[in-house]
Amino acid sequence: MENIRNKDTRPMMDLVAKKVFSNTEVTAQFVRDLLDLPVTNVKILDGTQIHAKPYKELLPYVTHVDVLAELDDGTQVIIEIQVAMQVDFIKRLWLYICEQVSQNLDEYKKEGVNTHYLSQELIPVYAIAITEKSYFNDNRAIHSFSMRDDDNCEELKVKFKGIEEKRNLVKMVFLEIEKYTENTTENYKKVRWIEFFGNKPFTHEPEKIMKQADSIINPKEWTKEEKSMFDERRRDFDGYYAHLAYVREEKEQAIAEGLEQGLQQGLQQGLEQGLEQGLEQGLEQGREEGIEQGIAQERVKTISMFVDLVKEGHLTKEMGASKLNLSEQEFEKYLKSK
Repeated sequence: MENIRNKDTRPMMDLVAKKVFSNTEVTAQFVRDLLDLPVTNVKILDGTQIHAKPYKELLPYVTHVDVLAELDDGTQVIIEIQVAMQVDFIKRLWLYICEQVSQNLDEYKKEGVNTHYLSQELIPVYAIAITEKSYFNDNRAIHSFSMRDDDNCEELKVKFKGIEEKRNLVKMVFLEIEKYTENTTENYKKVRWIEFFGNKPFTHEPEKIMKQADSIINPKEWTKEEKSMFDERRRDFDGYYAHLAYVREEKEQAIAEGLEQGLQQGLQQGLEQGLEQGLEQGLEQGREEGIEQGIAQERVKTISMFVDLVKEGHLTKEMGASKLNLSEQEFEKYLKSK
């Protein structure tokens, strides 16, 4: 049985994470630990979805929460919680950083700052991502990226207005919960946030700020309305993950059945053609036919899943067609036929 710290809550769920990051003291310590910045205070500029989508439309992709925080020196930090695996997640996070920089520059233009002097007004925008799944092909649970010299790895830092020391132009930190073990050897100031959001027991005596964060996610401290919203969200996600588990199981079964059937057909054909050559050719052909059949069956199930999501209102028809690499007209035929 999985060892969890709090069986009554889920720190990675959007409602819970938003409550955590609405607390400026907790957010300040989180940023201080992960970005190694001398943070005194933070201001939550946006504690919902920075790049918002309707929840039901968002559900199939399970991007839980984006928070935009501003430090006392003006530095902005995007914090994102990500549960389901997304191929373009890192590129999308980079896009968020670029969009935020662009929005900041637009504000300066509105204030009358001349285009030639915009670079002087530039402020740092960094990102911290907490992911449930693994994105990097190693065993490290924490990754930090910045611009560096290719030869000596020296960080590229510049002077920003109103900040004494030079800072990175860009910085992205990733916490991968799936890679966590009790023997994780990285800096515990960072690791403790993996334990917190991964709902793992703390391996060190939690400091006051971590106890404060833990009290925020305790449902006993919530209002009746918050508890009701959490229960509704949990049912939605439980249903979604159950559906994913079913699809995954059906996929494995379809490939296995197709492979077995193809191998049997190949063996029979090989015997008819004669001993060694027939067996070799039959096995290869059977394997190919089995895999093709399994893949075809999986494609049908995947289309069926997206049709269900569209009909249940979790996904738009346009998004369903896009994810299946179908035209809207082709996808419409599947909607009508089911």
